[in-house]
Amino acid sequence: MKEFMKNKTVTYNLMSFTGFKSLVVFSLLLESPKSYDEINTYFKKHEYIKEPISIDTLRVYLTSLRMVGCEIIRTRKTEGSKYKLVSHPFELQITDEQIKSLIKVYKTVSKNIELHELLMLEKFLRKISDLIKNPDLSAALDRVSLFCGIDPNLVEKLIRHCNNKDQITFLYNSPRSGEKSIEIITDKVELNNNKFYLYGTGLEYNQYGYFPISRIKAILNVKIFKTDVTNIEKFTVGYELRANPNEIKLTDEEKLVEIKDGKLLIENTTSNPFIVKQRILSFGYACKVLYPESFKKDIISTLKEMREGYNDG
Repeated sequence: MKEFMKNKTVTYNLMSFTGFKSLVVFSLLLESPKSYDEINTYFKKHEYIKEPISIDTLRVYLTSLRMVGCEIIRTRKTEGSKYKLVSHPFELQITDEQIKSLIKVYKTVSKNIELHELLMLEKFLRKISDLIKNPDLSAALDRVSLFCGIDPNLVEKLIRHCNNKDQITFLYNSPRSGEKSIEIITDKVELNNNKFYLYGTGLEYNQYGYFPISRIKAILNVKIFKTDVTNIEKFTVGYELRANPNEIKLTDEEKLVEIKDGKLLIENTTSNPFIVKQRILSFGYACKVLYPESFKKDIISTLKEMREGYNDG
């Protein structure tokens, strides 16, 4: 202590040889199984130790760790004769009741936070799960996680591309045509009906669209120079919606024109008729298309086909 107070420097002389080196061995085995040569090499390069240890000395450190409750085995020669940390008394533990409480909190919180916060929550819980190493916790998270089957890192990358409005090419597993490359100018990532979607302007058909992220396999390319899409043809659909304006969240393509007699007049400007059709059908009987006439007829035709499908059933 006097030496440390004098020069404020940690030196080899200030350390408990057995205690410190035992902790170094413990940290190495926490990472992965290690052979004697691997441990010895690390000791020789260590900032403070800087010297090798004999196999007998290593056994002393391993014995010290076993005495505090660590289970350490040595693997077969075919596996490299490595020392493996099977378990230790410092592992985090969690009960079944605590797992239930944690899952309940996740369900509640995930409905009321922003997408970037949801990403942080997912990574935090997965990190806890990795540290605890309880298969019941991992399985419970898999059942309720909104990222089930989706790599959170992929979602994070897509959000970053959307913030920059990047033009990217990704590998997409289409339900109709199988794997294919799709090039789009990214716009946003949204969570709708507990599913993640990537929105953007597709360059194959020059239309704005969306893709389930669960079907995106990988990002293949990011272009430095973006394609000009300002001349893409758009059209406007007007519809009447019987709803409380405080309960309706308009999309980026929608504009509230007026409110009259308890009805909302909304205009939706888009390049993709499929998207606006899906939006209108989602409102059910509370929505009525006003214009243009061609789109109104298309909606009526779709509704008739749906009714015929039910009648045939």
